Amino acid sequence: MCGRAYETFTEDELEMRYQWARTKRNPLGLQPNYNLCPTQNAPVVVRSADENTVKLMRWGLVPNWAKTIKDASKYSLINARGEEITEKRSYKNAFANQRCIVPLSGFFEWRRETEKGPKVPFAIYLKDEPIMSIAGIWERWHSEDSKEEVYSFSIVTTEANSFMKKIHDRMPVILDREMEKVWLDPTNHDTLHLKTFLKPCPSNWLSAHEVSSLVNSPKNNRKEILKPYAR
Repeated sequence: MCGRAYETFTEDELEMRYQWARTKRNPLGLQPNYNLCPTQNAPVVVRSADENTVKLMRWGLVPNWAKTIKDASKYSLINARGEEITEKRSYKNAFANQRCIVPLSGFFEWRRETEKGPKVPFAIYLKDEPIMSIAGIWERWHSEDSKEEVYSFSIVTTEANSFMKKIHDRMPVILDREMEKVWLDPTNHDTLHLKTFLKPCPSNWLSAHEVSSLVNSPKNNRKEILKPYAR
């Protein structure tokens, strides 16, 4: 499960990292998001016409067969389990044809310290890179009754590596730079090969620290959330 994340990078940093063919006249207007939550918009990297581009998409997949966005929300499609991605109706077409990268500075996960005690939040991030490339899938949904159009995404998850198991039993799929090119290629429909990407990254890539319970509320969105918390 990955239900919260954070993004502190700039558009210039995204452009440099993903060789984004950015149009200066049409900026995304990115601001740091210290507590990214489902249903919010986030920058997503897709590839078309041999170029990487970045679009703002809604976190929480809205399948093209959904009658309404509210209907899709009932299924909580914020994460796509890699083990089931070729079997689930909501995900299999997007996995074969519409993959993306979700750039994150890091994500949050909660660890239960005792059986009945409260869960403790942690920020998890890469040791040596400021941006992690999370495997994602995306969809374009449009209403049959109106002109409303929504682009949305889901984060692909896998079993936890030895580092993450100390905090949680699931984690996002984090791609290395060689995997990124293959993952984004819209002409690649080899789902058997692509499924080999859906595994935990090496434990030595990651670092983490405990953060305060401020992150528990979506209303809190400020940089203090990311400060290490000392009990």
